[in-house]
Amino acid sequence: MAEAFAVIGVVASIVQLVDFGSKVLLRLNEFQSSVGEIPKTFQHIKAELPVLLDTLEQTKTVLQTGSVRDETKKALLPAIDGCRTQIELLNIVIGKVLPLPSDSWREKSRKAVSSLRQDGKVRKIRTDLQGYIQTLTYYHAAASSTLRPPIRNPSPRPTPSSTVPFRRDRDFVDRDILSEIHQICSQPASRAALVGLGGVGKSQLAIEYSYQVRERSPETWVFWVHASSATRFEEGYRKVAERVKVPGWDKPEADVLRLVSNWLCDETNGHWVMIVDNADDPSVFYQQGDGSASKDGSSSSAPPANSLSDFLPQSPNGSILITSRNRELAYKLTEHASDIIKVDPMDQGHALALLQKKLGPDFKEHDAVKLLQTLDYMPLAITQAAAYISQRAPRTTVSSYLQDLLRGDKERARLLKKDVGDSRRDGRASNSIIATWQISFEHIRQNKPSAARLLSLMSLFDRQGIPESLLDHRYQEGDVEDDFEDDIHTLSSYSLIGMNVDGNVFEMHRLVQFSTKAWLEINSELEKWKEQYIEVLNEAFPVGRYENWKTCLDLFPHAENVLAYRPINETYLKQWSSILFNAAWYADDRGNYSAAEEMNRRALEGYEKALGLEHPSTLASMANLASTYRNQGRWKEAEELE
Repeated sequence: MAEAFAVIGVVASIVQLVDFGSKVLLRLNEFQSSVGEIPKTFQHIKAELPVLLDTLEQTKTVLQTGSVRDETKKALLPAIDGCRTQIELLNIVIGKVLPLPSDSWREKSRKAVSSLRQDGKVRKIRTDLQGYIQTLTYYHAAASSTLRPPIRNPSPRPTPSSTVPFRRDRDFVDRDILSEIHQICSQPASRAALVGLGGVGKSQLAIEYSYQVRERSPETWVFWVHASSATRFEEGYRKVAERVKVPGWDKPEADVLRLVSNWLCDETNGHWVMIVDNADDPSVFYQQGDGSASKDGSSSSAPPANSLSDFLPQSPNGSILITSRNRELAYKLTEHASDIIKVDPMDQGHALALLQKKLGPDFKEHDAVKLLQTLDYMPLAITQAAAYISQRAPRTTVSSYLQDLLRGDKERARLLKKDVGDSRRDGRASNSIIATWQISFEHIRQNKPSAARLLSLMSLFDRQGIPESLLDHRYQEGDVEDDFEDDIHTLSSYSLIGMNVDGNVFEMHRLVQFSTKAWLEINSELEKWKEQYIEVLNEAFPVGRYENWKTCLDLFPHAENVLAYRPINETYLKQWSSILFNAAWYADDRGNYSAAEEMNRRALEGYEKALGLEHPSTLASMANLASTYRNQGRWKEAEELE
């Protein structure tokens, strides 16, 4: 009799819950009808709520057959109560955002904005409900299995292991970042992101972390998922499904993404860590648009397909480590700035330790330090250089490699484009530092062309102290106004530029600047941007009088850079000569005679070519060069010019 009452109590709870859930579903339909378009998360839960209600109905039917064990009946009540709690929370959220017929336009607008702010709550509700659906489904399967004779013994649960496709790096140098990763990822349902330039060592940190996890906790699964494209992401999930032996994963019609996501959400499967590597492209994880229209523009009532981000679980038995060049995407995936770990180039000590591990101690430390400075302490560039030197020893040494790097842009480009191979990097990615960064450049050019133009202009400046005043409104194409703030945000998000504390002076890594110019040259755009840079600097650099010294001081490094950009076009040649004339004036007055001499001499050459020998600007430049000679006591050379 007590057992019968228990069944009646559970069935009654389910009946009440189905009735209440149906009313909430009706409110969701009213919400969509009233606003036309609802946020994606609401669309997803609207599509999945009928599945929950159907699952509850099936649970009721199974209970009424009497095929469920007493322990199962007791276990069902918390799951049903959990469903009720989540649906009640959903009902409260809908109440906050569903416009009423009596609402004013202002109130309807406020609720529309509020609906966007509820996205995180609804996503959490949806995740919890998915877990309850899975739990109830397991109960159905368990009950059904008691009604028919067993066919065979179930497969043993696989032993936790790792799908990381890379060997551990015996040359790995710890930069104290691993402790931050462990700290964040030790929390239930945590997500951490390593963000930085390509080649800065994010994936290497993730590989080492994966091995440390397995050492410390052999009962923890470790999964590696490449995320450079949707295809590779699904390929990674397929490998997970195969390794953990998810039932039905190998069937042609299997929804592998959902199967793996559900498996990860099931706490009975134990603890796991997932590394999502190369999550650089937002379009891989999030759909473009709202999914409410078909390709021909007609509206569609069908729910949108899930974004890949929906298949990254937030279950308490797992954690996710993301590597990304894109800080904005990393923030969307983690939802907390405090969970983003910025990975910078190495400091000198760590960089020297890496070079020593790669080459051994047999090199001059002075040459090694100079080489590391030239390579901006970038781990990939250091590894690339060390491999090149090792493969060509003894004819190539640290000293000779450094000399080749400093010989000129062509030789530097030749060396930095070498792909020497690295078994601990994705086999489909280049091991050349230039090629690695050009992936970022191409992505930005395709998705944010104005930011690519801004980067192009910035690469011509001295790499430090680039003022905002010389960039804003100076790189647009045609009549379209560029959004400087958005463009700066994009470049900063990809770690291609840095800025001062006030955010109005910018800088670039030496190799980023060089790689950008190499990219411009490959795409036949370098001359165009040289001319734009000359025009900008010519307008900004004043004559070298005392009252202009502060401005001249700030801009002088950029004027020194212009020496390498002599243009072909005579209009720009005049402007180029003018910059050098003014900068030489300032340098001479400040006693920097070597710089003044070089600039005066080059300005004179430019004026002679563009304006002729008798033009006043040419004569003035000649007089200034003579003055610089006299200031150095070189009287004879001065007289020859006068």
